[in-house]
Amino acid sequence: MTNGIRIGLLGAGYILDSHAKALKAIPGVTLQAVCDVSRGRAEAAAKKYAVPDVFTSMAELAAADCDAIHILLPPALHLEAAHIMVAAGKSVFLEKPMGLSSTECAALCDAADARGVTIGVNHNFLFSPRYSALRSDIRAGRLGRLDHVSVNWHYALPFLQFGPFDNWMLAAPANTVFETGPHLCAFVVDLLGVPEVLASVAGNPIELPAGQRVFRHWEVVARAREAAIQLSISMTQGHPDRFLRVRARGGSAQLDFGRDIAWRDGTVTDNPLFDAYEVAKTAAAALADQATTDRIRRLKSALAKGPSSTPFDESIFESIRAFYDHGVKALDPRHDGRFATEVIRLCEAITTLAGVGAPSRSGVSIVNPLPAGQPTVLVVGGTGFIGRRLVRQLVSLGHSVRVMTRNPKAAALELGDLPVELFRGNHGDPASAREALQGIRTVYHLAKCDGKRWQDYLENDLEPTRVLAEASLEAGIERFIYTGTIASYDSASASSTINNLTGVDPSIASRNHYARSKAACEALLQRLQKERGLHLVIVRPGIVIGPGTPPAHLGVGRFSSETRVDFFGDGSTPLPLVLVDDVADALARCLSAPGIDGQTLLVTSPPLLTAREYVAEVGRYMGTEIDARPRSAWRYWLADLVKETAKNLVRHPNRRWPTLHDSKCSSHSARFDGQMTEQALQWHPVAERDTLIRRGVADAVEWFMR
Repeated sequence: MTNGIRIGLLGAGYILDSHAKALKAIPGVTLQAVCDVSRGRAEAAAKKYAVPDVFTSMAELAAADCDAIHILLPPALHLEAAHIMVAAGKSVFLEKPMGLSSTECAALCDAADARGVTIGVNHNFLFSPRYSALRSDIRAGRLGRLDHVSVNWHYALPFLQFGPFDNWMLAAPANTVFETGPHLCAFVVDLLGVPEVLASVAGNPIELPAGQRVFRHWEVVARAREAAIQLSISMTQGHPDRFLRVRARGGSAQLDFGRDIAWRDGTVTDNPLFDAYEVAKTAAAALADQATTDRIRRLKSALAKGPSSTPFDESIFESIRAFYDHGVKALDPRHDGRFATEVIRLCEAITTLAGVGAPSRSGVSIVNPLPAGQPTVLVVGGTGFIGRRLVRQLVSLGHSVRVMTRNPKAAALELGDLPVELFRGNHGDPASAREALQGIRTVYHLAKCDGKRWQDYLENDLEPTRVLAEASLEAGIERFIYTGTIASYDSASASSTINNLTGVDPSIASRNHYARSKAACEALLQRLQKERGLHLVIVRPGIVIGPGTPPAHLGVGRFSSETRVDFFGDGSTPLPLVLVDDVADALARCLSAPGIDGQTLLVTSPPLLTAREYVAEVGRYMGTEIDARPRSAWRYWLADLVKETAKNLVRHPNRRWPTLHDSKCSSHSARFDGQMTEQALQWHPVAERDTLIRRGVADAVEWFMR
């Protein structure tokens, strides 16, 4: 077991949570430091996991009192960072891929050997419980000699459609293989050693905003010893299929490593009348047993906020626990840097034979043209679904626009060739907000928060809105335009009508965090309007549809997949749908429309489609039969109540109490009437059913399926 090992985490991106939760659950391991170029990210992670030391440079971390460093940086930075830590006498645990060159990976291993420290690499699926069991069976000869191994990674890559398009994975065709391929290649190298790649084909390319080409399909044929090997990658939208399939002389096995469930297939009887039944019965019994034990284990872990609540997190936990089980030095072969080097060698063979070149060591970059004059319009949230359309609309109308963003590089890709000024900053930082507002006359606040706790919304939505609004008052802004949401209405009753004069739900305190936070922001801004003269306009868009967002819209129903949806109610209520381009048009008109200060504007088309009709049209254009079912508010509420009761009993940090009223409002049963907005803005949204279907459904499906 471990004995007082101090750990530093280098990189505070999304994968840090999985590593930190795993490390906190291992006796004898102490989280000592977090390092990230963004002090804010590092401090947030340190606060969340009670880590004492925060650094912003690798040199500081290398000098820190740590025994091992987890390197959680983008792949192109892995080896450079690892060399720095090794030179400082630290052992290193790298996220895959180990590096972008097998020669350089081998050199790092040599450096570590010379310094007397350890290089470990995380191939987490190799440590999932079901794979470990299958691996033991194969090594013990229980399936016989391997004849064929196939591995599928058929899993959508959201970056391809929704960005951010500056992600390293999208910088060159080979990058997706080096990012995704190690999962597949690690299985092969572990079971069979390094194979000979016979054929590698890349297909189904997509062109991204900066002109980079990404291949969404990869098919690989290889051979190791006498076994044939097939590797398949698909990054298009579709049903997840992450499978390892093994055929041997005495049976076969299938592992769904994404879900960590497995079953074996072998001849039970030589009587063909009963063989199928016996095989099915054996597999069903194995799956039923896994389903029961896994559900109990994962529920316990989720309620305790443990590291095994999902198969992915559990595989990382088991990998990290195995790395530290023997004090770092006695490595499991699956962690060894030499093993990881062979995985990278296999990735190199795949991309070389496919003729796509080497992986890129730099990210994607693009320089967008600057506006012709001094920006007078500031857009916060300008790279979102609505924000991109608004910025384009404002530029087309001749306005000079500044977009405030935390990531100008990604924003440049999102906004393409638009002549806008990109300002790096956070609207919750007073100094940053004041600087961004220099020369500005109109502010659009479209930013939103996604959080699990009410405190997340207070810190990341309400407080930044206050900071931006007060800075706008100091700057003498002529109009502050804020986007709220129709989720803040009481829309549960079919007998009520909602228009511009309708206030937020009187029971807003009992609603979900998002609806409640948006209403709280509106109340804050209205108070500043009344007390300090903020020139405020509030816009509440309906259910916004169109190219750029998935047709499986949460405002229509709860989609569990592209072929399964539960309505909020019976699905017969006409919905307040509106095209994203119409929302952008309405927002742009708010800039100069007279007499709208202090108003709240409902932005929605006339009710033209019910939820049932919308889903039917989505299915028609997708060529898919969608299993659409009614579900009452009572059922939604009871399901949430059971879950939240358990979370409250264990004092889970993300606990809350759901309400039946909140579930009823999801149906949007009220009638939404936007005529007052049409008159105030001289705005004309799509009002023809066929046009709404063509532009809001057909065009959205075409974009989504491309």
